[in-house]
Amino acid sequence: MKILILSGIPFAIIAIGAHFSKAGAKDFVDLDDLLEMDELLDDDGTEVREGSAAIADPLKVLNQAIFEFNDAAYKNIFQPFTRQYVRVIPKEARKGIGNFFNNLEYPARLTGSLLQFRFGRASRETGNFFINTTAGMAGFMNAAQEFEALQPPKEDIGQAFGAWGFKHGFYFVLPFLGPTSLRDFVGRIGGNYVEPISEPSTQVDSSTDRLILTAVETVNDIPEIIDIYNSITGPALDPYTAVRDGYAQLRAVQVAE
Repeated sequence: MKILILSGIPFAIIAIGAHFSKAGAKDFVDLDDLLEMDELLDDDGTEVREGSAAIADPLKVLNQAIFEFNDAAYKNIFQPFTRQYVRVIPKEARKGIGNFFNNLEYPARLTGSLLQFRFGRASRETGNFFINTTAGMAGFMNAAQEFEALQPPKEDIGQAFGAWGFKHGFYFVLPFLGPTSLRDFVGRIGGNYVEPISEPSTQVDSSTDRLILTAVETVNDIPEIIDIYNSITGPALDPYTAVRDGYAQLRAVQVAE
């Protein structure tokens, strides 16, 4: 197993470089995942659920350095900025923007369901997308929330790989983008290939427009991301371990759903 993990490290390093050029706002610490991770951990950052979802961490020294870099960037750069953003943009407007971009992630969620042959969830995702796109004014309003039957668990391609029996491989932390594993990182790249903003399947012809959309999504999500991130790491005795173990536990729960 150790040989397999080490042999995958060069691939991961190469793949990370390629991914940065395509990274979307959803990769800047997924907001939904962060919310679920916060629910899994108690007040001191330890796991509430019984059992531990183990994840190999052969790059721990490097990961800790990147984690500390991210932590400093979140608190010293992004947090002051978000305070101003929240003052200028009303909460309802921020919520509408978040709904719009969440609706656009439908293809990745649909693909995650189909790869697991969960056709019922796929149809519920499709119904959710159709209602939000039409009655919800292009997704700015979450009109489908009124229909409980159209609220399937969130799926993604990394989860599908997990359901197929693929293990994490190993854990690593991306600059700015946060925690992931080799398996889930490959799933992220797959998600970029099917979503309407990211290349190569983009429905937005102008690279400038794609950049603007990505920037808007990122800026809009950051305030809530920072708040939840602080609630996880602030009281933790070991913030790095809390985030790593919380991430592993979260993904184990999501794969098992």
